[in-house]
Amino acid sequence: MTERNIFRGVNSIKFNQRFKEDKDCLEYLSEIKWLSGYNCKRCNNDKFGKGKNIHNRRCTKCRYDESPTAGTMFEKLKFSILIAFHIVFKISTKKKGCLL
Repeated sequence: MTERNIFRGVNSIKFNQRFKEDKDCLEYLSEIKWLSGYNCKRCNNDKFGKGKNIHNRRCTKCRYDESPTAGTMFEKLKFSILIAFHIVFKISTKKKGCLL
């Protein structure tokens, strides 16, 4: 992911409508991660099939299964990605001088 405010212009109501479950977050990450196309991290193949989970992509050549969170700040989370999205949203939209 590029370094940018991914929630610019989004208020908490819109955020909560868009991200209700973990699957919504994974779908969003999948869309932006592979926006320019898929390339396997292991063999650089550009063909993929369904992965272990619904939003994963599995390389058709080496069978590497990649999650949308791999290589992102959300990789190896020990808690819900929805909670992580909420944390990032709160931090990225926090106004100067505001405590919460």
